[in-house]
Amino acid sequence: MPCITNMKTPLAILVLAVCPHLMASAVDAAALRSSVASGAATFRWRLEAGPSVWLRTRVAYGANASADPSASAKTDRFYDDGFNRVDASGNLGDGAFGPLSSRTGYFGFTSDSQVDLKAGTLSLRRTGAGEGLYRDAGDIADRPSWHVALRLSLGEQKPDRRDWGLEGAVDWARFRDSSSGPVSGNVRVLTDAYQLGGVVPQRAPYSGRFSPLPGDQRIGDVPTRTITQVAGTVTGTRTFSGKADVYRAGFWWELLPSDTVPPEREAFRWSLFLRGGAALIHARASFAIDEQAQAPGLQPGARVSAAGSRSKVDLGYFLGARVRRSFNQRWALLAGVDFLGGYKLRAEQGDRYALLDLSRVWFLSIGLEYSWDRRDLP
Repeated sequence: MPCITNMKTPLAILVLAVCPHLMASAVDAAALRSSVASGAATFRWRLEAGPSVWLRTRVAYGANASADPSASAKTDRFYDDGFNRVDASGNLGDGAFGPLSSRTGYFGFTSDSQVDLKAGTLSLRRTGAGEGLYRDAGDIADRPSWHVALRLSLGEQKPDRRDWGLEGAVDWARFRDSSSGPVSGNVRVLTDAYQLGGVVPQRAPYSGRFSPLPGDQRIGDVPTRTITQVAGTVTGTRTFSGKADVYRAGFWWELLPSDTVPPEREAFRWSLFLRGGAALIHARASFAIDEQAQAPGLQPGARVSAAGSRSKVDLGYFLGARVRRSFNQRWALLAGVDFLGGYKLRAEQGDRYALLDLSRVWFLSIGLEYSWDRRDLP
């Protein structure tokens, strides 16, 4: 390409500055076209980077089985609508000839409906979230996420047929959730019924004394217990944050069209790109909740606050298929889908937990690829 050297205008100065670069690029492109025309040029390294969308991830909140208070005598127990505790006498009972072997005056209740004079009992209840998952936050991965892949070409065939090699890649994503309000679900209701032993309790609300006086009411302290699951709500606030870093190592295969094309069009082609291998998954999950359960017609359960975090590193695998479109000898665009087989991460504290499910993740991704280190094949 001849350069104009006798011009003194600003345009001439710009041409003089750009012209050497244009000539060098033209020489390089000509060399690459010549190599491709002979069917003997390829590149040793490929670097790809771009955005991706993680699908089928899952974040959920759940409750473990509650640790219920002992049902034996002389035990302090607290309920949503009252209490039954050990009094100053050590829950002295009626003796060998009375109806109850132990009694307490240190009890209380909030509603007359808790007293059943016909059955001779006082019922006290505790309400909590039912065991298992009660809120599914769903797929909350940040979008877009990102990926980077470095590939080494090991193919010894002419580049107009197929290529293969090794791949190392990194994918990463973040997960965030913040919600509040009621969530419908199963609610666990524990009911302890205490024998009145001939006592007719005072009207509610009633709260007995630790040191009962003569004439104070004293009832039994050994409950008959029932546990039921009913439809209710869990109300409060929930937050979750997490991250996942996936380190991949495996093989890739590029399948090219079987028909040949003119040398000048060799760089502009479509191909099918397959890959698979092992994955090292490092994930971390943190959560915090402040909630209380509510069963229809009952007092709201005690407020529960919990916060916990956990990290885990484990192995998985990946498989993928993508379409590759090259635009010149060095640059190409890839788009496709990958599958990651991972694990479930559970962070817990007390009887609450949060679950990050990475067991079956799909990636939709697009990336720009750059190739370098040209090599000649036989």
